[in-house]
Amino acid sequence: MFNFKHFFVVMMAGLIGLIGATATTQTQTAAATTIKFTSAMHTNKNLTYKGTIKYYVKSDAKKYQANIHYAANRWNKALGKKVLRPTNSLAGSRLVFTGTNKLGGDVAGMAEINSGVIALNTSWMNRYGTQKQRAVVIHELGHAFGTKDLYNYPDASLRSVFKKQTIMGGNYSTRIGSFDAKLAKWTLTKTRTMSPSEFSHYRSNEGLYYQQMLRGQL
Repeated sequence: MFNFKHFFVVMMAGLIGLIGATATTQTQTAAATTIKFTSAMHTNKNLTYKGTIKYYVKSDAKKYQANIHYAANRWNKALGKKVLRPTNSLAGSRLVFTGTNKLGGDVAGMAEINSGVIALNTSWMNRYGTQKQRAVVIHELGHAFGTKDLYNYPDASLRSVFKKQTIMGGNYSTRIGSFDAKLAKWTLTKTRTMSPSEFSHYRSNEGLYYQQMLRGQL
């Protein structure tokens, strides 16, 4: 989930921006080698099937399609393989993007792994520029690999660092750093993929996002 309350705007230009970007890169590199990954960072399953996640962009999210593809390509590059692949088949997808105005007012996006849905809050997305829209999608796609929101991490000191410096901490960055990439790769190894029958069971559950989406309730 990408929560608007965790959004911070930092205006930098020229050399200041370059120094800040370099410092963030160094911090992410250091974090990737020093922070221990724990079970509090992942759920119990991911959305892959045979090594890929086929994603479908529903008509109400088409306006964000270019940024969705951008975010998917950024993750594929960070993971070193083409995990995320677009499909024109809703039924054949493992993940569906939909636009909705029925999420909470402070939530820019929400991911539900069980039924394979990422809901983008049009109230916020339509106000955002390209970078912020991409950042929301990149964050939500992180959940598809089984990674939790790090702005809820139980260790307060690390939680503060995650909020400022990581994708899953909600820093609204479009750059997937070394820490984010290594965490995603790790969570993919620590979570399990759902069989077709299990996944179909969740998609037929009327209480989950997929059926709500089909009925126009999401």
